[in-house]
Amino acid sequence: MNEYDGLLAAMPASVVIGAIVGWLGAVPITVGLVAGSLLAGILVAVSLFVVPPGA
Repeated sequence: MNEYDGLLAAMPASVVIGAIVGWLGAVPITVGLVAGSLLAGILVAVSLFVVPPGA
């Protein structure tokens, strides 16, 4: 497993963790999903521009 595989695994995991935090935590689930989605978007940008496939 290389760093690109880790990035691919972290993208949906950040959204799921955000949903769990929103569901179980003191913040609304929408806020948790937005935070997780923003993190996933950052990871997409990193995987495309910093560590491109095949690099």
